[in-house]
Amino acid sequence: MNARPRIAVLTPFAASQQVGGVEVFNECLRAALGDFETFADGRPEAGAPYGDLRRVGLQQPVGALRAARGLLRRHRQEPFDLILSNGVYGWPLTLAKPDVPLVQVYHFTMAGLARHALTLRGDRWTTGHVTAFFDRVAGIGKHVVAISPRVLREVEAFYGLRGRLIPHAVDTNAFRPVDRATARESLDLPRDRAIGLFVGRPDATKGYDVLLRVARAMPEVLFLVAGAPAARDDNVWSIGQIAHDDMPRWYSASDFFFFPSRYEGFGLALLEALSCDLPAIVSKSAWPFAEGPEQCGIVVDGNSEGGFVRAIRSVLSNRRNFSPRDFVLPRYDREVFADRWRAFIQGVLEAN
Repeated sequence: MNARPRIAVLTPFAASQQVGGVEVFNECLRAALGDFETFADGRPEAGAPYGDLRRVGLQQPVGALRAARGLLRRHRQEPFDLILSNGVYGWPLTLAKPDVPLVQVYHFTMAGLARHALTLRGDRWTTGHVTAFFDRVAGIGKHVVAISPRVLREVEAFYGLRGRLIPHAVDTNAFRPVDRATARESLDLPRDRAIGLFVGRPDATKGYDVLLRVARAMPEVLFLVAGAPAARDDNVWSIGQIAHDDMPRWYSASDFFFFPSRYEGFGLALLEALSCDLPAIVSKSAWPFAEGPEQCGIVVDGNSEGGFVRAIRSVLSNRRNFSPRDFVLPRYDREVFADRWRAFIQGVLEAN
């Protein structure tokens, strides 16, 4: 872009110590497009004084409304050239209709989450109908971007919206392999034991119950869980919350990345693991790429532990046959991401 446009980003709140996919996406976008103003709800509590809005599917829509008010006040004072919104947070802009191009980014869909991952009937209803209503409204009349083929299919099938695919990215300079023996020694991990790494919340949505069943079937393998409170139970070691910058050591210390998730839009941890040249065993729901997994590991259909056990044994026996980092570099590096987004934003602004 010849002249740097003034851009605003409307996004969910995240505490400074939390680094998730949306936060990393925003960082990648800032590196690609230059500095922009970010607007998020500064009160991420459950909804007081209105009660627990999560129970009725309104926590995010209400938070989005608060954040959008601040953005629109700023826009009236000094107009932006383009406004981008993440997920549900884009719905107030659909109604406000500021007279600038609007870009809506879907990292997953609430409708897809409810259908594929939630087990309680009440949660499925509030997420799949109430929150998903606002999720769909967020994309109406905007330039829609989805970050994985699966999310794009859901946006089109569940919400009736047309969009384009611009995949997530990873900093391949930061997430690169280091010597495994050195990494294990620095982390006080067993030198000669097979190690699998799981990154995420220890709940059914992420397939944590599958991990526990697989671990019982493979007592010779040590399973590390990043994201759960620190604890050790037989061959499952929870290592707590790990600083994002320290994750390359944990990926490099492991023999495989394990992620039997029941639903993902685009699992950032998987991309980081592959960038560190770590082969992966994941569920079909957790594979976010248009390409097949042959270069990166094995995708298992279903959530039976038997399929995952066989896949893990196959990867451990044939690790040298995989080259995950070579898969990532030409497709999902930040520079590739930057080129795609600069071209897209330039086209949007020129078409306006």
